[in-house]
Amino acid sequence: MKVGLIGLGNMGGRIAKRLLQEGNRISIYDKNPQIIQEFVAYGAEAATNPQALAAKNEIIITVLPNAEIVKEVVLGNEGLIKGFKPGSILIEMTTSLPEVTRDIGKVLYENGISIIDAPISGGVKKAETGELSIMVGGEEAVFSRVLPILNQIGTTIILVGELGAGHTIKAINNLLCATTLGITAEALALGVKMGLDPEKMLKVINNSSGRSHSSEVKFPQQVLNRKFEVGFTIDLMYKDISIALSLAQDQDLPLGISEAVLQLWKKGVTYGGDLDHTAIAKVVEQMAGVEIKSTEKIGTDEEISQFIDLQGQRK
Repeated sequence: MKVGLIGLGNMGGRIAKRLLQEGNRISIYDKNPQIIQEFVAYGAEAATNPQALAAKNEIIITVLPNAEIVKEVVLGNEGLIKGFKPGSILIEMTTSLPEVTRDIGKVLYENGISIIDAPISGGVKKAETGELSIMVGGEEAVFSRVLPILNQIGTTIILVGELGAGHTIKAINNLLCATTLGITAEALALGVKMGLDPEKMLKVINNSSGRSHSSEVKFPQQVLNRKFEVGFTIDLMYKDISIALSLAQDQDLPLGISEAVLQLWKKGVTYGGDLDHTAIAKVVEQMAGVEIKSTEKIGTDEEISQFIDLQGQRK
C-alpha cells in the first residue's frame, strides 16, 4: 500500500519503520532534514513539503506535537489541502484538540477529503512491534477503508465515535495515566519515608486493590531501576492533561482531583519537561526527601549461606 507520513519523532518514526517493514511504499516529510535522510536510507521516499506529499499519496498519516502544528501542516500555504485530491484520506494520529480536528475536518469535507482522528497509546516499544492501541473518531466507511493500515501498527483498534472522539478519549486516558503515576509515586514515597521497601510495597499493591498499569509496569520497569528511558515526555503529558481539563471546562464540569494532578505535572515541567513522563516520580521524591529505588542485595539468603559455608571450608 502507498502511504504518506508527516512527523518522524519518537512515535511517528517508529510507525513509519513499521509500515516499511510490512512492505508498504512510504513517502515521508519532517522539518528535520537529517531525519528525512535517515528514513530515505531505510527505503522511504522524501517529499519537499506537505503539499507535495499529499499530491503523491491518497492516504496521509500525521503524528505531530500539537494541534496548532497539525492545523498549519494541513491548511497552511504548503499544506496537505493544496495537494490532496478528492477522495483522499487524512489519518490524524496526533494527541490533539477535538475542536481543532473538527474545524480541520469541516474544511477537508468541503473539498471532498475524508479525515479520521486516530491517536495512539502504548509507547515506543509497542509502536516498534505493531501492538499499539488506536482510538478512532470518524465515519465508519472511512474507518473501514484505512483499517488495513491501522492493523499493521495496532492490535486494539476501536471506533469510539464521530470525528474528534478519538482525541477526546486519548486526553481522558492520559489524564488517568498521569493520575495513577502521580499517586503511586506519592504512596511509595510515603512508605519509604515510613521505612518500607518499595519493591515489597509494589508486590502488595499489585496483588491488591491499589494496583494500576503504573504500579504493575511503569514503576518496576522505569522507576525502581532508575532507568527513566525517554519515550513520552513530561511536557507532552502536561499538554494532554491540559487538553482534558479544557474539555471539562467547556462542559462546565469541575474536576478537583484532576486540577491537583495538573499542578503536580506543572512542577514536573519546571523540573525537566524533556524527561520521560515516569520521571514525575523524581518530582515527588524531591518533595518527600526520599528515593524510590530497588534495594540491592548481594544474593538470596540461600546463596549467601552457601558463600559463607564455602569460605569456612577454605580456611
